This record gives sequence, structure tokens and C-alpha cells, in this order.
Amino acid sequence: MNDEHSEEIYEQIRAILAEHYPNFFFAVMDDSGELYYDYSNLPIGKMLMREVQEELEVDNYADDIIINWDGEQDENQGWDT
Repeated sequence: MNDEHSEEIYEQIRAILAEHYPNFFFAVMDDSGELYYDYSNLPIGKMLMREVQEELEVDNYADDIIINWDGEQDENQGWDT
């Protein structure tokens, strides 16, 4: 996919989410490993990323998924902002 085409798709995703949800975060990665993410606003984006992290760290996933989160964690397992 070229960048212009990707941006059009991201704008459509953002528009659909914004139409149905006041607070959202989404992330996508293409085949080459390029990451794109967007959110309704910065505090919401950070909070939703923390929620995703916590969900992925529950016992059901702990043995199946290894996640290397970039950044530093505080003692409560939250990410510094």
C-alpha cells in the first residue's frame, strides 16, 4: 500500500470510530512492520493503551504472548507519560 492510500484508510477508520464512540484508540501494522495508531485525544489514548496492556497481561495470555513494551514502567505496572 502506498502512503496516500493508507492515510485514506486510516481517516475512514477514524471517522467510523468517532461516529460510534466518543473515546477510541486503534493501532495497525502493515506487512513491512510499519506501525500506525490514532486516538480520540492524548489522555484517552494513553489510558486505553494501559487498559490493553493490562488485558494482555492476564493469566490467560501470559504464557502465550510475550510483549516487549518500550518505555519504563512504574511500580504499579503503569507506563510513564
